Amino acid sequence: MDSSAPKPFQVSRPQRRTMLSRHFSSIVENLVGSGDSYAELSVERIITAGGISRSTFYSYFDDKGDLLVAMARDVIGDLVGVGHAWWDLSPDATKADLRRALRLPINTYRAHRTIFGAVVETAAYDARVREQQQSLIDQVVASLADHIAAAQKAGTADSTIDPKRGAQWTVWMLEHGLYQLVSSADETEVEQLLDAVTDMIWRIFYAGYRPEVG
Repeated sequence: MDSSAPKPFQVSRPQRRTMLSRHFSSIVENLVGSGDSYAELSVERIITAGGISRSTFYSYFDDKGDLLVAMARDVIGDLVGVGHAWWDLSPDATKADLRRALRLPINTYRAHRTIFGAVVETAAYDARVREQQQSLIDQVVASLADHIAAAQKAGTADSTIDPKRGAQWTVWMLEHGLYQLVSSADETEVEQLLDAVTDMIWRIFYAGYRPEVG
């Protein structure tokens, strides 16, 4: 029998790292929710709460910053994924359609606001986390710029806006707004913030070029 053949249900090292990072995401969210910042958490406290041995932790993560990079990769993927609800809108999408599309990334951010908040705070002094944050921004900017350019070509967005720079300004404003405003808002305030950002984006890109209502 060939001992080198892959075993059924064998999990690769990258897959195991991803599984562990997802496991630790809920652990970290609970710990930070109790009042400590991510910077204040020790590896010992994280692995104890997660029921993982020190040797297992260091087999997959260099340190606490590396764990955050892994956790951020998952939640960033979720955020980028739901962002397509905006830039995949049809050319005749209304303002109400835009509001529904923008709700998805807001809901995703709120669900993972502890991890996203840790990314923002840790990026100030950890280059690995900063690169992960920049990766999120770059992906969203590129997709939004493509959407703006396509809408301009179709005559459904303001043609005077520079797609790339317009996307950069918009995404960075949204990134800071999510962190500063949405993360700590209650349900009522979130609805009002969603109304405000929908109105702002509609006026910047689509007003006069798309139907206000269906």
